Amino acid sequence: MSPDQDVAGSSLAVRFASGERAGLSLAYDALAPQVRRWVRRFFQRPFEQEEAVQEVWLTAHRMQRQFDAGRAPLGAWLRALTANKCRELLRAQGRRPRADVPLDDVENAAWLDAESPEDSAFRSRAAAVLTRFIEGLPEEEAAVLKGALVEGQTHEELARALATSVRRSKYLKLKLLEKAARDPELLALAREWRGA
Repeated sequence: MSPDQDVAGSSLAVRFASGERAGLSLAYDALAPQVRRWVRRFFQRPFEQEEAVQEVWLTAHRMQRQFDAGRAPLGAWLRALTANKCRELLRAQGRRPRADVPLDDVENAAWLDAESPEDSAFRSRAAAVLTRFIEGLPEEEAAVLKGALVEGQTHEELARALATSVRRSKYLKLKLLEKAARDPELLALAREWRGA
């Protein structure tokens, strides 16, 4: 879920504001990639990025009950918290934010959503790796990839599209996932995406 899709009062925001552990976990699942992207706007080194991400989520946990789900979208609140925490960490290190990081108007910090050069390079690499993987698949498996994983078709819909049985569509999907799990470039890409 992007911050733009998050609306004030959404069920995710309400669960987060309740202070329950599941609310924090759901917020993490939905917004962790954005937080990592926002943090990368402040810190270049992976260790510093990881430390900042942990600090952001720790602060979010501590301030969870202070968040007002009816007042602001959770994504916008977390974006402002991320920007403030990163600035605080930079000040603690005796450093200043980069010159291209605006210091005012945190509430309207859309600049944090702009794609960084690292994001652009990763997206290009990911497209090349996925294209290579898809081109190496037999036609039937490529159709499974498109139908099941890209379009989100159910096994029944996939079976109809492939003119086969549901059992065969499940088998093909499992075979495709196993093949993807053995592909070293896809594995490396997944580790990089997760920030591992």
